[in-house]
Amino acid sequence: MSSRDLKGTMKVGGAAPGTKDDAGKKVKKAKRVAYPLVGSKDPAVYPLKEVPADFNAKTHKPLKKKDFAEDYLFFSYKAAEARAKADAWDARAKEEKQLGSSKKRAQAKKLLKMTAKMAELRKMLEADGVDVDELIEAAEKDSK
Repeated sequence: MSSRDLKGTMKVGGAAPGTKDDAGKKVKKAKRVAYPLVGSKDPAVYPLKEVPADFNAKTHKPLKKKDFAEDYLFFSYKAAEARAKADAWDARAKEEKQLGSSKKRAQAKKLLKMTAKMAELRKMLEADGVDVDELIEAAEKDSK
């Protein structure tokens, strides 16, 4: 997980920073909308008896205490939200600890990126019927 993944945890999807449309005007970021059932007059669906499966924190406004039938449901929702954020921070801390100093961290991230690209390229070549191991072996012999 990169630092970019964590920086955007509370942001909403939409235009990337500095995005411009065809006319050269700055494109605004999409605003979050209220979840469709919030404020419904139907007592069968509102107040909520659980967090809806299709609720997305990136596209919907946060649910409030009054949106739930019971207070404990709201607190469970907030606890789950906090756990997800804490897990993301733990993963980042673990990654930073493994990678070491900032200079080494930059080099390691570059290596990880290149490794992912190599794996992708390997799959493409193998799909075309190329024996990648044999190719690498031949390249190593040529370089000696």
